[in-house]
Amino acid sequence: MKEFSNNKGLITASAIFVAVIIIGLLTTRKPEIDYRFTPGQTIETLQNLKYFISPVEVAKSVKANENQFVYIDLRSPYDFNKGNIQGSVNIPANRILEKESLSFFEALAARSATVVIYDADQSLTTGPWMLLLQLGFNNIKILQGGWNIYSALNQQNPAQYPGLSAETPKYDYAAIGKSMTPETSTEKKEEIVPKKKVKTAQVEGGC
Repeated sequence: MKEFSNNKGLITASAIFVAVIIIGLLTTRKPEIDYRFTPGQTIETLQNLKYFISPVEVAKSVKANENQFVYIDLRSPYDFNKGNIQGSVNIPANRILEKESLSFFEALAARSATVVIYDADQSLTTGPWMLLLQLGFNNIKILQGGWNIYSALNQQNPAQYPGLSAETPKYDYAAIGKSMTPETSTEKKEEIVPKKKVKTAQVEGGC
């Protein structure tokens, strides 16, 4: 009777173990994000120049109103509202993996649209681009130099690089800095040589 009780306990424990395994298999979900490239493959792809586009080429396209690119601004909504490439869509970098964002990228890929993503600096764009490439989006280019370089081109020649709403500085910081810099005179100043004071010995009196 005791042996039967022990066997019964063993059978019960085995049944519980099998049930846990089955429940685990049934509840295991397929990962929502399927990465198609290894980090090494992605880094090798990063060296391919076809995934880069110059700010001059983008500016010419904007000026001609060609609409051949879809621009994605990865900066914050605050920075986006201060200035952006004409026609850009604002998707902050920390939201590119949201379902709505991924659906948007999938729709662009389905119609073979060329997407240009940019951040304030090119280095900030590389990470999101590598992530999107691993997800299978190979229709995305990086704006060389980022927004900083593109907006600098507009400030140098607004007629050649239109479509920007960048703010102009409220103060002329260069002029202010120049006014605070002490001027150096070109006149040769007379060198003043200090004269040593000679002490005279006092004549001692006596008888």
